[in-house]
Amino acid sequence: MTASDDSEKAPGVCENCGELLPVWVTRDGTVRPISPHNDCSCADPSLRVVDEDDVFEAPEEQPTE
Repeated sequence: MTASDDSEKAPGVCENCGELLPVWVTRDGTVRPISPHNDCSCADPSLRVVDEDDVFEAPEEQPTE
């Protein structure tokens, strides 16, 4: 699928695991990953478009020994 009048690319996030990924958004509000190879690892992903008010925390750094 290519970008057209009825879909556009957007930043997306899975509400289950918090993984960020690029998505297609259609006029009817359907959100799906751009590529099946670019999907999150959830068994049942719940994707939505990233909102301008979303805040994402940086992952905590693991101590190195």
